Amino acid sequence: MTNEEAIIAQTIEQLELMNRVLEHLRKEVLPKNVKMFALMAEGPLDEIQRLHDEIERRTKMLVASA
Repeated sequence: MTNEEAIIAQTIEQLELMNRVLEHLRKEVLPKNVKMFALMAEGPLDEIQRLHDEIERRTKMLVASA
């Protein structure tokens, strides 16, 4: 596994963690307070987008170097 592949794997793990955080918020916060859920979900959603972008960028770099 190359360094880039290792970084992509780690980024995917972080993405999975953020998805679990969002799932937890959906189960625990959303039924009690929709507005609080929306507020608390902003951070994980922003991080999910950032991680998706990072995976896309690094994947393009891998393809370009192949």
